[in-house]
Parts: sequence; structure tokens; C-alpha cells
Amino acid sequence: MSTHCYIGTTSPDNPHLVHARFVLFDGHPAVVLPALAAIWAGHTDHDTTALITAILAHDWEYLDPHITATTRSPFPRQRPVPGVGMTSSEVDPPEPVTVFPLCHAGHLDAEWIYLIEADTSTIAVHTGDGTRVATHHLANCLHHGGADRGVRPGGARPAAGARR
Repeated sequence: MSTHCYIGTTSPDNPHLVHARFVLFDGHPAVVLPALAAIWAGHTDHDTTALITAILAHDWEYLDPHITATTRSPFPRQRPVPGVGMTSSEVDPPEPVTVFPLCHAGHLDAEWIYLIEADTSTIAVHTGDGTRVATHHLANCLHHGGADRGVRPGGARPAAGARR
């Protein structure tokens, strides 16, 4: 079962306008928060601006900090981004970032919206209608959720690096 989400940020000049990328699978906070924290700690070396840049580079099939360059997808046109996840397609250049007013989030096909705040290294968690329900510091999410590597809610995919 998939849980769609958007992950992105807002600009200080217009905090109600979201710039985000769609994530098709594993959009629940128990999966997304520790994945973003692990990407932040590993792939971007605790650089929140670099985390935002990495996430906004593609729409995602799923995020997984354990993805390597040799991870294969069973679907054509997807490619792994080491330390981040599996893209939803290999369009080059990628599709443009999705931009929407947070007050219109209810019109999107997403159950969750995560907004990364670069200046505080936090993630604001919003429900699909745009309601803010929590804020988490990335450092506090590193071991949140307790999911072991290769164990994914719903079992939708093999563990990172596994081949089908």
C-alpha cells in the first residue's frame, strides 16, 4: 500500500508558497522522518540546504538513504540516487518542482506534506489538507521509528541493493 506525500520547503519571502517534490511510496511520518534525517546526516553531512537541494532534484518513487549506485529498480526509467532514493523517472532534465499554496494542499493527491526548514534544521509535518500537526528537529529523527534497514512498512519493495 502506498502513502503519497510531498516533501519540500518554503521561502522566507513567501512562507505560504510550497516548492516540493512528490514521493509515491512510504510517505508516512514513521518512514519519512527517519529517512530524511539519515539522508541529512549521511548524504549531506548535516547540511540542511543540501538536503533540500537533493530532495528537490527529482520526484521520487521512494526515499532510502541506503540506496547505492548499483541498486536496481524493476521499473524502466527509474534510477538510484546514492544516499537519497529511487527517482520516479529518468527524465533529464527532471520535471519542474511542484509549486502550490499551502492553503490549497487539499487538492493534491497526498496524505502528508513535509516542509524542511533550512534555518532551524527542522521538518514541519502537515496533513494532506495543509494542517500543521508537528515539527521535528532532524537530529531527533535519526533513530525515530525503529525500522531496520531492509524492513519497509507494507513490504512494497526489496531492501536497498537487493535484486529481483
